Amino acid sequence: MTRKKISILLIVMVILAGCNLREKKVPIEGIDMVGILAFDFESDTTFKLTAAIPQKSKNANQKTQIYSTSTDLVTDGMVNIEKETEKKVVLNQLRVILFSEEFATSGRVEEVIKHLYRNTQIGNEILMAIVKGSAEELLRQDYPDKASTINYVSDLLQPSVNLAFNPNTNIHDFIYTQTNPNFDPIIPVIEMKKKKVELNGVALFKDKSMMTILTPGEALFIQAIQGKRKLAPINLTTNEGDRLLLDFIDNNVKIISNKSLKSPRLKILLNVEGTMTEFKGKEESFKHPDSIQRLEKEVEKELEDKINTLLMELKQLQVDPIGLTENVRRHHRGKWDTELTRETISKMKWDIKVDVSILSTGILN
Repeated sequence: MTRKKISILLIVMVILAGCNLREKKVPIEGIDMVGILAFDFESDTTFKLTAAIPQKSKNANQKTQIYSTSTDLVTDGMVNIEKETEKKVVLNQLRVILFSEEFATSGRVEEVIKHLYRNTQIGNEILMAIVKGSAEELLRQDYPDKASTINYVSDLLQPSVNLAFNPNTNIHDFIYTQTNPNFDPIIPVIEMKKKKVELNGVALFKDKSMMTILTPGEALFIQAIQGKRKLAPINLTTNEGDRLLLDFIDNNVKIISNKSLKSPRLKILLNVEGTMTEFKGKEESFKHPDSIQRLEKEVEKELEDKINTLLMELKQLQVDPIGLTENVRRHHRGKWDTELTRETISKMKWDIKVDVSILSTGILN
């Protein structure tokens, strides 16, 4: 081997040794793992980025440390927070992403989510929520009866049939509905009330911006038409003035399309089985089958009216969080885009038939 080749080899070895020194792993004590990221609107070019980081020390005064910075890029904001913590900040344990309502209406949610979606540190199951008011203030609020702010918010957003809406919207769900021309994204909305965080609806998006907030009941009907088998209990008031709590056991839906793009019409058949766990109305023992059948008919009419009202609202907004236009698209051979979805939903008509079976009246009987 010539002297020239030996010299080149030595130089390469020195360079590689230097790289290894620079890539030395940081000890766990020098790492801060972000649990929640929050975004608040500041201007058309900047936003406030807030990170909630759990404290590893049992002797720490605060279980969760909150850091905030103004920035125009997510990466720059993370660098600023890293300077403040004096530790390496990583997103491997990121569980929730919060956006203030003002930030969501500014049309920049998709930009942030796409940036984080490409980050190899984080997974697809990170939950999302819109915050009424300031997302930073919600994180900085003290919750003395909770283990930690991160666990509190994350657990609240986990799917549960005990809630009025199953708010499991993760970044994968958002990207799928945002890039699918037949769907519009929905994200749960939370609000701080009397030092407690509550779910109070879902945000409905159109294109890149949040359009409106639907009630938990309306969100429940979206799930029902989408064919979700397990639904949360619902409070109903019939035209006769009866009030009841219906606990859903099973839900089946069938949607039949007339296959017409010019005059789209759907037949929505919804079969619901449930038990009545609470009732307030005319004094009835419900021992006679006729009394239960009468109540079933009243509930069917009430559900049909509420679903029809929801669909009319979606039609006026020209949005489709349910995916109704997919029942037309599958019979269309040409190209389908978001503009065609808007046009189709705006002229869509439907016939709704709800069949309710009350299997038990519980202790009422």
